[in-house]
Amino acid sequence: MKKIILFVAITFTYYCQAQNILIVDNNTNVDTSPSHMYNTFTTAIAAANDGDIIYVQPSITSYGNINISKEVTVYGNGHTPELNAGRSATFGSINISASNVKISGIRSTSNIQSSGVRSNLTIENSFINNNINLNTGITNASIQGNVIGVGIILNNTTSTNITITHNFIDTVNPNGLVGFNSSTIFNNNIITFNGVTTQSFFNNPIDLVAQNNIFVFTSSFNGTNWQSSGTVIFNNCLSYSYLGTTLELLNGTGNFDNTNPQFINIPGTNPTFNVDNDYNIASGSLGTDGNDIGLFNGSYDFDLRGYPTLLPYLEEMTISNNVVQAGADLNVNLKANANKTN
Repeated sequence: MKKIILFVAITFTYYCQAQNILIVDNNTNVDTSPSHMYNTFTTAIAAANDGDIIYVQPSITSYGNINISKEVTVYGNGHTPELNAGRSATFGSINISASNVKISGIRSTSNIQSSGVRSNLTIENSFINNNINLNTGITNASIQGNVIGVGIILNNTTSTNITITHNFIDTVNPNGLVGFNSSTIFNNNIITFNGVTTQSFFNNPIDLVAQNNIFVFTSSFNGTNWQSSGTVIFNNCLSYSYLGTTLELLNGTGNFDNTNPQFINIPGTNPTFNVDNDYNIASGSLGTDGNDIGLFNGSYDFDLRGYPTLLPYLEEMTISNNVVQAGADLNVNLKANANKTN
């Protein structure tokens, strides 16, 4: 297995062309004696320099809560990969205490948060079970291609130039989208909500313009409180209640109020995220750019499995001699696919 890991690392290095590649692997029987190999994220980040890439191997065991204290890129293998029995690079809570940080292709069973005033953060192609909290004063951040539970928290006076596009925000909490402002780009997301009539999901936005999003509901919410206070203008957004409730009209232009998105494949009337579903729409609802609204807009290819962009990913692995003598070679054939670059 060590040789397989090294092969993947070599391919990874070829595509990324980073200053240094550090590999974290907490699987049993893995040789971490090479200088670039570590069995915990803590030891890897301590050894890393600004600009390095940390590649975290899939594992049955979580890598725990981590603090990203340097300007690095952290790559997993996708949050729901086809191989490795679906195992991913899984963390608990992730704290970002540096600028110029990128996180891609990982799974967090808790939340991702920032500490201190930071800039140039990227969180993409990841599965975050709780929320993304960037309310400490963030400038220039991209939240793209993720599956997010609970919500996203910003600061409407100190969080500037935050781009939130092509995310599946699943079963968002009441008032779960917090502190968006006029510099926040909130486009081409799918948001599911199960709050009740008197609750809202935008909390204290300031002059937010939301475009090409799909808002679907599985609860008694009736659209009377799209935001708790402040202002939101919706352009070319779709709203629909799977309970048959007639929702209040969205404030804005070109909207598709009370329109079934006709997702290509979901189980019955349950739009909750599942990698086996197909969230392309058949309703013919077009966004401000003339493309379909929702996740699969022409400017970005949402990946259901969260494979990191710019990296190849494994599709097939065949071992031709699974019984070998000590010191002999293990013959492995690998098939990979070049991921799309967005």
